Amino acid sequence: MEIPIMLIIFSLPSIIYIIVQAIRGMPFSESRKNVGWTLCTGKDVLYAAAVFVIISLIAFIALKFIPASVLEGASSYAGQPRNVRSILAALIHEAFYIALGEEVFFRGFLGSWLFRRLGFRWGNLVQATVFLLPHLFLLAVSPQIWPVFIIQFCAGWGQGWLQYKSGSIVPSWFVHTATNLVSAISFMG
Repeated sequence: MEIPIMLIIFSLPSIIYIIVQAIRGMPFSESRKNVGWTLCTGKDVLYAAAVFVIISLIAFIALKFIPASVLEGASSYAGQPRNVRSILAALIHEAFYIALGEEVFFRGFLGSWLFRRLGFRWGNLVQATVFLLPHLFLLAVSPQIWPVFIIQFCAGWGQGWLQYKSGSIVPSWFVHTATNLVSAISFMG
């Protein structure tokens, strides 16, 4: 099993923040809370389910504007068999190698910091925009893939809202994992 390098890299700013705050005398529970490393409530999971449905609807509509021939080459899951083993492997990969690291950084570290400094409205707008930036590399697949950016921005904004509302990265991690998994499954077979 490979090491989740991106999770490690994306976690470093939060870890450094927690260490620096400990040196400054901030309790671990407070610094951990400041980067979203807390549990969530059942109500937060229900909000996550609602955000997942909204993002899925946006994706369903936006993907209609991308030619099928462009989408076929846009996923590493294309051509993999659609069976329990492949789906479980995709779930583990998306949850721990992709989504968790991105949530730790974009919603936990960056989002929380921006919310404290700019408030929710501007902080969430900025974090969703910053989340979109690395996804611009998808244009290398094809310029016709631009509708994916609508999905990415809306997902970043919705996941930021979840983190702000709950104070935890867990609900946004669930949504991020679920949306990535649904995408992966759609390319299998």
